[in-house]
Amino acid sequence: MTIINWILISVLAIDFILLIVSHILKKVVMQKITECLIMPVFGAFLVLLLKNYLPDSLHLIKVTIAALSLATVSTIFLSFDKYKFLRIFGRILILANVFCWITLYRSIFYIHSVPLWLIILMSCIYVAGTIAAIILSGKQEVRFYILFALSFALSAYLHFCSLIFLCYEKTGNAIMLFAGTTIFAALTAFHFINQAKLKIKHAGIIRYSLLLASQVLIACSNLLMIQ
Repeated sequence: MTIINWILISVLAIDFILLIVSHILKKVVMQKITECLIMPVFGAFLVLLLKNYLPDSLHLIKVTIAALSLATVSTIFLSFDKYKFLRIFGRILILANVFCWITLYRSIFYIHSVPLWLIILMSCIYVAGTIAAIILSGKQEVRFYILFALSFALSAYLHFCSLIFLCYEKTGNAIMLFAGTTIFAALTAFHFINQAKLKIKHAGIIRYSLLLASQVLIACSNLLMIQ
């Protein structure tokens, strides 16, 4: 741990405390600023740790920077939720974030031979989850269902990759990865159901918390994997 690492940890801790205070005092501007800062500061800290394992960690660093950068910009866009086009771009960037992680973890299918029965079983579970979420969302436009199905399909594929890692690797990083992708899949379903039907008052806080938790767990699993 270098001085820069400790500085970043301190900044992260202060930012997190300010985020909690902003919610308690209902300071919207402070809340949005602190939310947008957590991800890049955490990413910088993680990349510095991954640099210790160069050149083996080079690809991990590239994917981590790309994925967390997309999540950060998405958070910034979604903080301006009054502007529809920014909300749309924010959601697109989140899907791009998932795609980044998929490019890293889909390699598991080249390492292990996944049995057909497991692929069929999990496909049925994911389809059932998609149908259940659509039913819970109530009557919507067809494009709403299509967008949700595509978004959940990406999340489900990433989740399946992490499940295969967990089944074959059985390590701490596999558990952390699986937890992160599970939270992200839950976030995808929650976002669409809430947007369509639930309309929870503090949905923004829940969405951000789930997004942050998923990204931290997935990114930290990379660090454990390279050690």
